[in-house]
Amino acid sequence: MRPDLPLLALLATNLLVFGKDTASRLSLGKLHDELVQASFELLIDGRLEGTGFLVDKDGHAATVWHAAGREGKLEIRSRALGRLDVVRVGHDRSHDLTLLKLPCRNEPYPFLPIAKQGVGPGQPIYLLGTPIFRHRVFITGQVARRGTTFEYFNGNFVEGIHVTAITPGGCSGGPWVNRQGQVVGMQAASMTLKAGHQGIATMIPAKSIREILEKKADILAPSLDMAVEELWGQEVKYISKVPKGKKGLVVRQLKKEGTAAKAGVKEWDFVTNVDGRNIDETDTFIRHLRRKKLGDHLKMEVMNRDGSDKRQVRIKLVPLR
Repeated sequence: MRPDLPLLALLATNLLVFGKDTASRLSLGKLHDELVQASFELLIDGRLEGTGFLVDKDGHAATVWHAAGREGKLEIRSRALGRLDVVRVGHDRSHDLTLLKLPCRNEPYPFLPIAKQGVGPGQPIYLLGTPIFRHRVFITGQVARRGTTFEYFNGNFVEGIHVTAITPGGCSGGPWVNRQGQVVGMQAASMTLKAGHQGIATMIPAKSIREILEKKADILAPSLDMAVEELWGQEVKYISKVPKGKKGLVVRQLKKEGTAAKAGVKEWDFVTNVDGRNIDETDTFIRHLRRKKLGDHLKMEVMNRDGSDKRQVRIKLVPLR
């Protein structure tokens, strides 16, 4: 307790602070309406391919790379703005993110502010999306983990945050927001098994949206032209051949003629050492890779799954495009 304030004054101060914080929370109806004003449907050659949202008053907007990166005429369709042509300003494949620019105009565009603070497990958040050609659908979810993880889709590991929610196709690029109407992430993918949604979605963190908005240019992450999987996710027949006690990762999705293949890495190789470290989780491996710079090298010790053909490889990191 602060000794310089009488008890009643202190209680009054706390009530004012609490009241201010409560007032900043929007009703769900108001939140929905603000999302509708600042969001849009993404069209490519006239076909609805996803969702997006404005991130500043000048008309910059965010959506997913896996939709906006396709060839074709790019447009947006919005209840507030009508139908407009847009241009690509930059992309970041490591976050499945594309920055767009709407036409210049005299009046400011409606937009959603990007949250300065992250979100934690259990926090309720809200999405506006375009699921399977339906318009302006309001979806609720909860943050499902602390911090980010990496999911492999569209030929690349994408950094994101897990959300407990059902998010059908077409919601990709939609804004996830808190009750203050601040963007905490962007819908990117859904966890599926045999085409069935498993109730977990992946959203791109707000910090990545802020970064590309500040740079207004392509962000190129380092790549090995390959992916890895954890050992315990393999078939038992693979696991049984790995020498007892060995820890590491399994090489998958090796790009033919890519930088790792040219260095001597083979599909299904077992990686036992990375730059002097034993790594057996995908997240740890990708974080280590993404901390490096383009043109750097990564050293790996690899072997066949049965322990034969053990070798050291040195791989030059190339841009993820």
